[in-house]
Amino acid sequence: MHHFCDNFGRIVYHIFMEKKKLLITINTKGKVVSLQAPKGRRLQGLLDDAEIDFSYPCGGLGRCGKCKVRFISGAPTPNSLDKSFLTDKELQDGVRLLCRCVLDCDAEIDLGDYGNIEEEIEVSKPTPKTNPQRRLKRDEIVSWGICIDIGTTTLEAMLVGVNADKKREIFEVVSGVNHQRRYGADVISRIAAAGEGHAEDLQKCIQNDLAEMICGLTRGNEVPKLDYICIEGNTTMLHLLRGYDISGLGEYPYNTVSLEAERISAEELFDLTDRKDIIEVLSGTKVILVPGISAFVGADIVSGLFSIDITHHEYSLLFLDLGTNGEMAFWDGEKLFVTSTAVGPVFEAGGISCGTAAIPGAISRVNIEMDGEDPQVKVETIRDKEPIGICGTGVLEAVSELVRNKIVDETGLLTDKYFEDGFPLTGGEKPVRITQSDIRAVQLGKAALIAAQKELLQGRKPKFVEVSGGYGIGFMPDKIRHLGLFLTDEKYVRPAANAALAGCFYLLVDFLEDPKKGEKSLEELSEMATSAQVVELVNKQGFAENYVESMNFDI
Repeated sequence: MHHFCDNFGRIVYHIFMEKKKLLITINTKGKVVSLQAPKGRRLQGLLDDAEIDFSYPCGGLGRCGKCKVRFISGAPTPNSLDKSFLTDKELQDGVRLLCRCVLDCDAEIDLGDYGNIEEEIEVSKPTPKTNPQRRLKRDEIVSWGICIDIGTTTLEAMLVGVNADKKREIFEVVSGVNHQRRYGADVISRIAAAGEGHAEDLQKCIQNDLAEMICGLTRGNEVPKLDYICIEGNTTMLHLLRGYDISGLGEYPYNTVSLEAERISAEELFDLTDRKDIIEVLSGTKVILVPGISAFVGADIVSGLFSIDITHHEYSLLFLDLGTNGEMAFWDGEKLFVTSTAVGPVFEAGGISCGTAAIPGAISRVNIEMDGEDPQVKVETIRDKEPIGICGTGVLEAVSELVRNKIVDETGLLTDKYFEDGFPLTGGEKPVRITQSDIRAVQLGKAALIAAQKELLQGRKPKFVEVSGGYGIGFMPDKIRHLGLFLTDEKYVRPAANAALAGCFYLLVDFLEDPKKGEKSLEELSEMATSAQVVELVNKQGFAENYVESMNFDI
């Protein structure tokens, strides 16, 4: 009898508990997922447990207001952050910030239009100087390899084959999202996430992303076996890939675990236990990790410098990588000097009110002409889709055009007409705008970039400036001349597109053609990395003064 009562009690308890659970319906990318959650559960945790990816640009710290979702029903009462970042209309329409959203009743939520990171990201294909006389056939290839660029936002991989006559061919280039974005859009957010217990999750995330790309490239091109994989990325990305402690990267003096080139096996890099789809193709594959210079001048910069053969030029050359960290290197004809400055994510449209990644629909080109007192705006979007936001090239071109047309003055102030609501680039109910805070973000990034250049150059003037990074892909110097981003005339500034992956390609080809040749190139890369003189900007009085002086625009 007691046994029956105990069982009956458990059944009643479980029924009671089930009734207390909320039913949460998630609409994402055309799919409907039903989840259960206890009252008081945070939506972010629920999505993470269900492995539903979503972009958290500030790492879910509630600082950016970008992780918007729309409640079709069951919207919780707006909290203080919702009220700070969202308009009254958005609040009325059920829009809430995902990272701070607490569930208190059954709800249906639409993620579709609010930043799901599975959107295809547009990345230009690099153009290494291969120019083969004819297309090689797969059965002619005697050695296969893949070179990989691990970007903070995007990943890019290139499948390369070399035949017996050492002719090389690029068979395919693929790009995709770095799903570590769910832990934040920048390296600082990911360092913080690792410190909060997510280090292993971050490592598995990038390992899975790379494994998927390798699987797609090899299976799609019927590659029997890979001989080499060459990988570059910033120091934080490579540390996370290797599972190294990155706590030292988050605070001065920014200590690293390793900056040296690494030669490891694919089995050491990947957990192939559950990846039977690529075990055979990676059997015996050698993996080369490009060396770095410092915590914030990483292997991606070293690879980029290798691609433009910087240390073999007799003339001076400045290399700029425009990302969240403005890494730069100056070759004076004899010595290499490098530095890095925190310009913020503005060059990739981070922190911009209508900013978005370079995805279809992102405004990438802006032209403004005055018709009397009325500005006429023409925009171009990626893949000619309807405008959904604005990416890095669009942000800088828009602000430069506003300055050129005196809608923004030299101090960065919008005219009274647009000061409160911003300048609209598009029409409709939800126009893409450039706000006063957006312009300030551009000014802060530009000031940091110019101040760092002055410290690095010390009055010397480079003959040419090469601009790389995500922004360098669509870079047109004449379109942003009124921002004053460089210390030299725009006619001497030229785009280097994805120089990092191009350099990784050259290293890979050397290994595929002859391992001894590859080792020689890797030694050259290592020597360049160790001989570079790092110019520290921390606590430099000159940097602070130059920063303040560089805030204004060129009218």
